Amino acid sequence: MEIHQRIVESASREFRTHGFKGVGIAKLMGTLDLTHGGFYAHFADKEELVAESFVFALNQSLDAMLVALEAEGFPAMLDFYLSEKHRDQPTLGCPLPTLSAEVARCSLSTRKAFTEKLSEVFDAIGEHLPETTYSQKQAKVSFMFAAMVGAVSLARATGDSRLSKAILESTREYLLNLVKEELN
Repeated sequence: MEIHQRIVESASREFRTHGFKGVGIAKLMGTLDLTHGGFYAHFADKEELVAESFVFALNQSLDAMLVALEAEGFPAMLDFYLSEKHRDQPTLGCPLPTLSAEVARCSLSTRKAFTEKLSEVFDAIGEHLPETTYSQKQAKVSFMFAAMVGAVSLARATGDSRLSKAILESTREYLLNLVKEELN
């Protein structure tokens, strides 16, 4: 595997686990048996790595959502995203619940990369909705993602397992009913 890609993949996992500020370049490079100085042969700065690793993680999440969506429709996508497994594995999950708030404090270039990728995700998911106009699809997808991301974020944050599970389940049921109404 190319060194650049190894750095991006490792950083995407570390950032989802520890946040952007919780991951130092020297330690990240050390875990890959690479030198801190070698980092700058691949990236201008940490901010560039943040943007690239976030896009990488969001691509992984989109791929998983599309597999579920294309195989079994919105119920399967909601089952995937709003699952206890997804809640319990932030290192491998969608970066939106863990890192969106941090992206808001990043540079304009990182926020631009985030916005472009999020728009691609919304377009890809929106293709599966029956609404007739692009703006209708975008409105529905943005609402769905706000609910899903918020639910996973809250479910992760709570110390009460019953409340955590209830947040995921109620959000899934509400969104499923919303989508069923539209598909009928």
